Amino acid sequence: MSLLNIGLVLLSSLLHSVWNILTQTSKNSQYFSGLKGIWIMVMALAAYAGFGIAPLNNEIIFWGVLSGIIHGVYILCLSRAYSTADLSYVYPIARSAPVFVPVFAWFLLDERLNISTFLAIGIILTAIYILHFEGHLIKGFKNLIAAVHHQDLRWAFITLAMVVSYSLVDKKGMNAFLSHLPDQPFVNGITFFFIEATLGFFLCNVYLFIKHPAKDILLTWKSEWKKAILAGTATLGSYGLICVVLQFEALSAIVTLRQVSVLMVVYWGCWKLKESFGPQRLLAGALILTGIFLIGTPP
Repeated sequence: MSLLNIGLVLLSSLLHSVWNILTQTSKNSQYFSGLKGIWIMVMALAAYAGFGIAPLNNEIIFWGVLSGIIHGVYILCLSRAYSTADLSYVYPIARSAPVFVPVFAWFLLDERLNISTFLAIGIILTAIYILHFEGHLIKGFKNLIAAVHHQDLRWAFITLAMVVSYSLVDKKGMNAFLSHLPDQPFVNGITFFFIEATLGFFLCNVYLFIKHPAKDILLTWKSEWKKAILAGTATLGSYGLICVVLQFEALSAIVTLRQVSVLMVVYWGCWKLKESFGPQRLLAGALILTGIFLIGTPP
């Protein structure tokens, strides 16, 4: 992966951490996510009104609509997973996409990875699990194995399936975009993001207003609308940049490298809450830096 694209993915990870922190500190994360989606739709309309949009072929529209539907289902499944099981079970399952993406990318995208990239994926995944399980890897993996038999955790596994699915679909969409409009990769990425995000968040808001009292939703929106604008902007930058890089780099490496956002959130917690970084967190940081180096090393 080129140094420029590594930098874009790391910037994306930083922005991903920002909107996650904003969402986690909201009074109601589901309502806040819905409002964030409204602001993203407003941004999409403003961009369309101000700059227009290049003519898109049927292939791009197909992948964009499919991505939007999958993203909508993903958000709803993740919310349902968090409402039926503990975070300590759900989170590592939902974060396991880099384990499966290379396999599907190999068969469906004809993606071939060199040894150093495979090694980097393994190292970064190990670092993420060290962070989540606080060094107790054996106990943590036993929890994951036990989760397979836990009926309530089916939503977590469906969430994982959605992450893998939209990653593959978005890669196909960006490949189609690059073939159709090869001279504007940044515009391509932002445009594709707006297509899938508009549809995905529309579906989420429909679900929210069907399942929850409108009065409660609007009350949260009234008190957190400024915060939601910041979160929406960070989300645009976060996944828009990923869509840019998807046009040029292997999906498996991108999905794995993006997990650096977990480290950023943990270290932010250490700084904000004055927690000790601890040997596990320092080790995880060193492993992730090693993984980044390997991904950036030419084959």
